[in-house]
Amino acid sequence: MLLAWVKKADLIVALGTHSNLVEYLDKGRSGMASSFLVRLKVGTKLVDAKGVSKLYQTAPPSWQILVILLTFLAVTITVIMASPQLREIFTVIWLNLRFWLGI
Repeated sequence: MLLAWVKKADLIVALGTHSNLVEYLDKGRSGMASSFLVRLKVGTKLVDAKGVSKLYQTAPPSWQILVILLTFLAVTITVIMASPQLREIFTVIWLNLRFWLGI
């Protein structure tokens, strides 16, 4: 962490480290003081991995999904209409579907 801080990293992401003072004091291990001091030193640039996941949106907006689906549908229909063989196959599928649904 100190090396990243010295090299002027914009953001330091910590994974699997202690995140609060209680965790440092509960363990009762030697060497925790130096770890705590390092966290204090780089604290302005340090983010826990749990926090990074909250910085970025995990799911795209619904309008983007809709645009992708409509684009896929338009391309599929264009390919089917451009190919006589595919048009015949989908005509047969449509007729069978209408027959089974009683339309």
